Amino acid sequence: MKEELYNSFRKALLLCLLAVFVVSCNHDELTEEGLLPVITWDEPSARYRIYEGEVLMLVPNVEHTDETTTYLWMLDGRVTGRTDSYSFTGYSKGDYYVKLAVTNRFGRTEDEVKITVTERKNNELPEIPYSEGWRFPWTEINVAKGRTLKIRPYMADCSAEYSWTLDGKAVDGRADEVAYVFNALQEGRHTLTLTQRKDDDELSQQFVINVCPPAGTYRRSSEGDAIINKVYAFMPAPGHQVNGYVIIGERFPAGCTHEQACDSVLSFFRSGYSVSLGGQGGYLVAGFDHSVPVSGGYDLCIKGNPFSYQSEPGIIWVSQDDNGDGQPNDQWFELAGSAYGTEDETLEYAITYYRPPVPNSAVGWRDCFGEEGYIPYMSYWNPSPYYWMDWMPEAEYTYFGSRLADHSTYENGFANMPPYAWGYVDNFGEDFIEGPAGKMGYYKLSNARTWDGQPARLEYIDFVKIQTAQTGSTPNLGEISTEVYYIGECH
Repeated sequence: MKEELYNSFRKALLLCLLAVFVVSCNHDELTEEGLLPVITWDEPSARYRIYEGEVLMLVPNVEHTDETTTYLWMLDGRVTGRTDSYSFTGYSKGDYYVKLAVTNRFGRTEDEVKITVTERKNNELPEIPYSEGWRFPWTEINVAKGRTLKIRPYMADCSAEYSWTLDGKAVDGRADEVAYVFNALQEGRHTLTLTQRKDDDELSQQFVINVCPPAGTYRRSSEGDAIINKVYAFMPAPGHQVNGYVIIGERFPAGCTHEQACDSVLSFFRSGYSVSLGGQGGYLVAGFDHSVPVSGGYDLCIKGNPFSYQSEPGIIWVSQDDNGDGQPNDQWFELAGSAYGTEDETLEYAITYYRPPVPNSAVGWRDCFGEEGYIPYMSYWNPSPYYWMDWMPEAEYTYFGSRLADHSTYENGFANMPPYAWGYVDNFGEDFIEGPAGKMGYYKLSNARTWDGQPARLEYIDFVKIQTAQTGSTPNLGEISTEVYYIGECH
């Protein structure tokens, strides 16, 4: 989809440029045989300014082309591309000169643009105080009797000492034991407290665990609409596609609330439009008007827009309504895909994004391993001043889940994002097939796994969560971001 929009936008831009920069043939360079190529730019001075980390797409207007026309891009004397457009990434500040040579059957024309890369305005990520360092995916949860939960902090100080209490009683364990496994044996409300001590500092976090009746108590009828009937959460990570493109305008107007965004997503699906989940961790949570049974075969069908050369995989999570309140506030189970349990997947992953202090800037991130990076600002695709949605927390937001290894490559102006074998949304794998709901991804709920990698053996599900699973990006298409058009069940 990104590649299609890229090509459509490029054609539209060229048509606009032709209308604006029509040059009389009296001003064209005429050889004895015919007219040489004429190169013009959307920036008349042929001088561009961008920030570090920003991507600039150079799409020249070239007249007098024919079937013999060739393009040659050079940066600092090196050949860097041979297509009719060029993607320049401002990796470091300074002045750069990009030369374009266009040749047709009558000869060659050259032109040069200057690109000034200035220091990225949000270059330094904020320091996190010790007292605010750790993060948790939840502090209250519902779980069916007989199951287990793993509770742990993310971004925790590994050199500190830890202790746990359950319902006011100390829990045996080592002082460096950061995680705790809770066995849901007794129905009712339980309070678990984690305390971290280092030097003279002490930090505590309380968790409420509601142990519900055994699974199946609140199971609903298996009959209803095939498509989801409600979107409960839409928390996309920052990305240049989340709020639309240059060619389609804003998807979510200024001041949009989270509730309004969720309603909009559902209406998009019903109208056949997609939403982007943004970068790594971005997610949406949806539910059905009935319980979806686990058959052992394909149970879910989810439409993305993958191609064999462009997959942006998203991980699927599923949940049951353990407390019967109709809300997705219960235990989640990951649907294992082909990379589950391999070195290509990192479980128990967390990534925090930080809102840029000024507009038109890349969005910086830091993950639970201390790695840092950024979502590039790409005005070519989306000139919105911020890629930070209005309903997100003002300063930062942390996403929890799993991460897939990024295998994308970029060469000679083309991005290649190979698919995983199976099990992921927006992925051109072997389960991207023609099925009951059309050609899309089909998924088996029997692949649900518990936190320790064991089969969850669910009999049904009520809620679905989809998350972008990779942190990569390419210079021409930006961040890898899972896109979703449709979520339904196959029965």
